[in-house]
Amino acid sequence: MPTAMADWSIDIINSYCEQLFGGKVLCEVTQDKGRIMIAKAPVARGDLLFSEAPLHIVAEEEENEAFLTVQRLCSDDPEDFDYDPLWYWAALCSLTEDDLRDAPKVGELKPVSVEQQQRLLCLYHGTVTESTVAVDKIVEELGLKVEPLTVEELLQAWILNCFEHNDDPLAYSAYFASSFISHSCGANAIWTEGEDALHVLRARENIAVGDEISISYLQEDELLHSAEARRKTLQDTKRFHCGCERCAPQGTGDENAQGLDFCRGFTCTSCGECGVFYCLDYCKPKQKGNGKGKAEGKGVPLGLSGAKCRNCGATIDEQEADLLLEAEGKLEDMVTSLTDAAEEKSVREVINEEGARELLQLVGNHESSRVGPQHWLCSRAWEFLEKWYKALDRRVDQRQMLELRVDYQRKSYPGLSGTLAWTLEQQGVAILRHLGFGSKMADSDREFQGSLVQQVEPIFEESLRILRLMFGSEHEYFTAVEAKYTNAKRYLQIRKNVTERKEAAAPAANAQQPAAVAAEVKELSKWLASGHLSR
Repeated sequence: MPTAMADWSIDIINSYCEQLFGGKVLCEVTQDKGRIMIAKAPVARGDLLFSEAPLHIVAEEEENEAFLTVQRLCSDDPEDFDYDPLWYWAALCSLTEDDLRDAPKVGELKPVSVEQQQRLLCLYHGTVTESTVAVDKIVEELGLKVEPLTVEELLQAWILNCFEHNDDPLAYSAYFASSFISHSCGANAIWTEGEDALHVLRARENIAVGDEISISYLQEDELLHSAEARRKTLQDTKRFHCGCERCAPQGTGDENAQGLDFCRGFTCTSCGECGVFYCLDYCKPKQKGNGKGKAEGKGVPLGLSGAKCRNCGATIDEQEADLLLEAEGKLEDMVTSLTDAAEEKSVREVINEEGARELLQLVGNHESSRVGPQHWLCSRAWEFLEKWYKALDRRVDQRQMLELRVDYQRKSYPGLSGTLAWTLEQQGVAILRHLGFGSKMADSDREFQGSLVQQVEPIFEESLRILRLMFGSEHEYFTAVEAKYTNAKRYLQIRKNVTERKEAAAPAANAQQPAAVAAEVKELSKWLASGHLSR
């Protein structure tokens, strides 16, 4: 970002932060990352950092001829139009009255204030020197007198900073202060959308004065993918190469963990444990001439060749590394193929018993597997198999897949994980159903019912603890699970009462069941018929 732009944008940003947030967060310029947000007051994990109303919201307008014109241009000329119509429409809907001194030939465009546009233009980091062919065509087709360069700058601001606001009609929203918060795959803050489209930011971890505030630009489940997969997603969607502490860790203070991707673990052939992890650190760059010259580039990632098992210390040679990566590629191909097929067919149609056995042999809980179990592809495989076992009502196998996923999620991500919370919720719901809540209890579950009953409350409590810290106790993510937990405790208590009354009545062999027991059983049956875990 040019120095001149940095100067005027920083003043605008920090004036806004002082006015709305009391200066608790302010913007600074760094040499390597540009503009970042810094905490000026400590914030405890789970506490609110700030909430912010949208700067602008733009939606598709199927009855507006101006929007339909943009839509038609995108459809007719895909080679010049790189983006979907709503991106261009968002830029057009960010013009001021002065920009729109001549109305479009068709349809209408509603102007924004000069202050709104100025803040939108602050969002883009780079310098736009010329407009694209697509923007030139739109301006010409609509008969606008605005400089195409202005539309191009607004287009780039929207592309790199917008949030999806609504699905029907599709709408994007832009926020001001929130847009200067950098991404990290190990973020210390998390945002959610509150009432009236408020952008609500909470501390995901404890934040000290002077700490940079970061959020994840990825979905929660994507944070549990490998560093390579996360980087690819960010490059494809946000057009930057992630160099955060999880994707390119340096100076962690733990020599044994330096640069390791804990979402990409492999089985050590020496000890049989998942102690080998893909190393993200770069090898030393080659030197020119006698080795004292200038380094040529960053080198290449160390990967698996030369990696040491964290359990037994065995070193992985190049041949073994190739075999591990080959096994990983085979698992990825199968998981991707099954996942794609399941989008159009039921899970029972996608895989059969033989296919399930083949998949199980590739993942880390199988003795023949080279991949995992602490590997993101294993977690994806278990998620698919859990759905398959559920469809077949194979309950013991279903619970095992959920346990494996939970174990992976706990180990692979260092902080609070919404994905872990929702998998725990799913696990708790599955156990309740297997205990007879809303479904008939199977004979195969009866021998485990004592241990299953003991698991339910701790599982829901851990899920709720995570969701409360990440989203607050008023958010629907929390309240939905809280309602299920309330129902679960009620069910377990009634179940316990029935069991105790039956045991008390047992000595009266062949006698008529006591009225209290019959009443309890009737209450339980009635409640099960009407109660749902989704309530």
